[in-house]
Amino acid sequence: MYAALADIEQQRKWHEGTMEGDIAPGKTLTWTPKPGLTFGWRVDELNPNASIVRTAVEGPGNTVGKKLTMTLTDLPDGRTEVALTDGEWAADDPHLAYCNTYWGGVLNRLKSFVEKS
Repeated sequence: MYAALADIEQQRKWHEGTMEGDIAPGKTLTWTPKPGLTFGWRVDELNPNASIVRTAVEGPGNTVGKKLTMTLTDLPDGRTEVALTDGEWAADDPHLAYCNTYWGGVLNRLKSFVEKS
């Protein structure tokens, strides 16, 4: 699971759109899910098989500055739980519902990719 999140070549196989840059502390990863919509994340922490922390440095609306944390937990039955936290959102942010739904789709694609690999 960790490699699917920490290796750009693997991310390109399951993410929509394009992924560019490096997944390394201090480097920037750029994701363009569709033309005209780009997100840039600075990689803050890579904790092998435990977590990845990134901070948005590019994106629409109030994206910049939000922290994205993916935490991995091994479960007793051999599966891996992936918990995703995407920044600090105001309850009345008009993009909150879309973002929550979109991240659900991203996690589903990740799950499908890892199960087939």
